[in-house]
Amino acid sequence: MKITKQLSIKIFITPLVLSATFALGYGIGYKTVKPSIDTVKVFTTMDMGRAFGNSKPADHVTTTQQPNEMSLGGLVAGLERKVAANPDNIDQQLLLAQTYSELDNRAKSIKLLRALNKQAPKNAYVKMTFATILMKSNDRQELKEASLLLGEVIKLKPDSANMAGMYQSEIKAKLSNLTK
Repeated sequence: MKITKQLSIKIFITPLVLSATFALGYGIGYKTVKPSIDTVKVFTTMDMGRAFGNSKPADHVTTTQQPNEMSLGGLVAGLERKVAANPDNIDQQLLLAQTYSELDNRAKSIKLLRALNKQAPKNAYVKMTFATILMKSNDRQELKEASLLLGEVIKLKPDSANMAGMYQSEIKAKLSNLTK
């Protein structure tokens, strides 16, 4: 009877100890994982407001503003002033380039990204942003340039190889479809 009781206690306790150990390890590991370039950076309205010098949360925007002022197009001028005032702020320049692209001003976006790539040649985020904008094109040269930029991203940030490789595959497929 004594052996059976000890055995049943071990059978009951062992899974509990293993579960608790797993949960503790998972919790610690979850909080210590560093985000990689694969993590998509999403800009919120609050981020956009801060980029333009407005530190108030988005819900404090007054209703007296015209709808055009609250749109991306209305914010571009403020962001352009911020970038001009602080040309070393790469994040603001990337945000401006992405905004240009979203507003179908691809030429301005690419011009800014080319300059930014020269300014910060070892910045993988700049190269990734530049490549993703170039790869929307049907121009062979731009697609090849995007693929080369993604190769540079892989060298600079090996942990981004999966995403960059996936984009390179998309570019390769797009290039092969252009020849058909």
